[in-house]
Amino acid sequence: MFGLVAMKNLRILAEEVAKIYNEKRAPEANLEIINVDETSSSVIVRITGSFCRTCGVDDWIVDYLYELKEKGIDAKLEDYYIDYEKEEAIAKFVVLGTKEND
Repeated sequence: MFGLVAMKNLRILAEEVAKIYNEKRAPEANLEIINVDETSSSVIVRITGSFCRTCGVDDWIVDYLYELKEKGIDAKLEDYYIDYEKEEAIAKFVVLGTKEND
């Protein structure tokens, strides 16, 4: 079951997951937290790397969502933008809750 009551500080959770993400994907993709809004339970991230148009940059974005879920965080990807010239993507995730401790 998911609930916001048991959720740790959102910034701490987002940073923990970003570290795991980067350990698995760097140097091809690097993720940094741009903003965490506790009120709306949203996290905005920037992903940079050597983008090519056929390498699945969209997957790099969705991979953060999967890493959140691996940590027991129920979230959704709300929006994203890819700038191939700057080789960066900006994505906004909304946290719906965390899995209660078993």
